[in-house]
Amino acid sequence: MCIFFQSGGIYTRPDVIDLRKFQPHEKELNWVHNNMEDFLRRYSSIGITSVIDVGASYNFLAQRDSFTTKTYAPLIKMTGPLLTTWVPEPYKGLEKESPFAMMETEEGVRQSVRDQLPLKTDFIKIWYIVLDKDLEKGARKNLPLVKAAIDEAHKHKLRVAVHATQRITAQQAVEAGADFLVHSVDDEIVSKEFVQLLKKNKTVLCPTVVVVGNYDKALGDKYYFNTHELSVANPVTVGSILDFPQPDTALAAKYIGAMSSPMQIKAGQTTDSIMLANLKLLIDGGVTIATGTDAGNIGTQHASSYYEELKAMKLAGLSNWQILEASTINGAKAVGEEKQWGSIAKDKLANMLVLAKNPLDDIANLQTIDWVINKGVPMKPSSLVHNTPAMLAQQQLNAYNAHDLEAFLEPYAEDVEIYNFPDKLEMKGKAEMRKNYQFVTQVPKLHCNLLNRIVQGNMVIDQEEVFGFGEKPVYATAIYIIEEGKIKKVYFQQ
Repeated sequence: MCIFFQSGGIYTRPDVIDLRKFQPHEKELNWVHNNMEDFLRRYSSIGITSVIDVGASYNFLAQRDSFTTKTYAPLIKMTGPLLTTWVPEPYKGLEKESPFAMMETEEGVRQSVRDQLPLKTDFIKIWYIVLDKDLEKGARKNLPLVKAAIDEAHKHKLRVAVHATQRITAQQAVEAGADFLVHSVDDEIVSKEFVQLLKKNKTVLCPTVVVVGNYDKALGDKYYFNTHELSVANPVTVGSILDFPQPDTALAAKYIGAMSSPMQIKAGQTTDSIMLANLKLLIDGGVTIATGTDAGNIGTQHASSYYEELKAMKLAGLSNWQILEASTINGAKAVGEEKQWGSIAKDKLANMLVLAKNPLDDIANLQTIDWVINKGVPMKPSSLVHNTPAMLAQQQLNAYNAHDLEAFLEPYAEDVEIYNFPDKLEMKGKAEMRKNYQFVTQVPKLHCNLLNRIVQGNMVIDQEEVFGFGEKPVYATAIYIIEEGKIKKVYFQQ
């Protein structure tokens, strides 16, 4: 489960942190449209052959169809604009780029459902948001609109997903006929009656355990990317998280302070513990659980966040088999297509993985992919992602700033050559680089700001400002030469 109109970077949710004067939201959306293929390739490369987009727009629905026959792209199931009683200010007036459709009257809601039919939306999504101080009163006030949306969707044979993170809204949504809850209940431990309600109605629930905490980490300047994330995620969005508190240090300071307050830390710990406890109660109670990350939200990266979600599910007490079910057949059940895909059987879509190690022994073995078979076509994972020269330069810069030596070395060729401009060879080969770049993990305040970047063919020229080596920053220019998908030569000039 993901959201393609959101990039995962720091600029993607202006309703959460408004940085539009640095990156206009229209430009951000444009970037995501232009990089949707890259996101899809990254999903396929880690073995995700089907994705469910739970928050789109008319423009993204139209773009979805361009990937239907592409063998590198996962199967995409996508909703249209979210039906909601509240539209955040930054998303108003976006026309066909809007991810929201306002719910005001029951007939208007029904029309909003019908409006999505021509573009063949795969399901309907409701953003069941209650802003009233009296939560139960506010939920009851919005319930007739929710019921109207579900009823109209079911008339047209469309399943309904609902964002409902409070127990009362989740319960009312399921009682009204919701097929798919896209988040955990995070405000209270659910009762046996609630669990039985979901089981009886065959409601699928996607817990999205990591996404809330990732907001706290990213906006609190506490997000630490691991080697896998640095290698798999799109380097641009990762870079924007690592650069925070840039570009607005004054605004960022307010967020960092708020996220570091004892009250916020305690609230985050409480939310996490409630979600994990509820996930265990639901799985033990026989509720169908589907894996999803809500990737695209600030800090939660497309593709790479999947394994972080699996770790959280494991922490909640799910077995490896239960996690595999959640990541395969249960995802298909969420959109009512378990007869078409989600397991290996005759006449089903031929999506599967060939692994070097058994994930039932260790769920981390899902990363030992030998072949990805997507839409019947076998592919090596390494053939799927096409990193541009700029991406490779950014990838190593991200790892440098994350103080991860192995991730830093990954974009370089085995026989890389490092020069002092113009032609003095300083070192050659990854082994020598590994020896000479140990400082990446040892200098605590090491950080490189990218001041300017020029890309010319296979050459990337970066102007850099490096902190950590004394009181004043060091200024340098780095020239990267890329050959056969790796950084082959580097020229430094200070």
